[in-house]
Amino acid sequence: MDKFNRIIEFAIRNDAELYTSMPPGWRRVMGATTAPRGSMWICNGKSYFSRERKTALLVKEEYLG
Repeated sequence: MDKFNRIIEFAIRNDAELYTSMPPGWRRVMGATTAPRGSMWICNGKSYFSRERKTALLVKEEYLG
């Protein structure tokens, strides 16, 4: 559970939403390297220039416990 707690702390420090399963229509942000081990950055697929774009962290299953 310690690994999962580190991901939670990172999300809190960086004001990022945290998901345990991929929301419909979202996809992985390829090339993003700042996510903590055991997670990955995902986005809702909107344009970088759109105010509708949202990003979040997705926790990999093996880090859930």
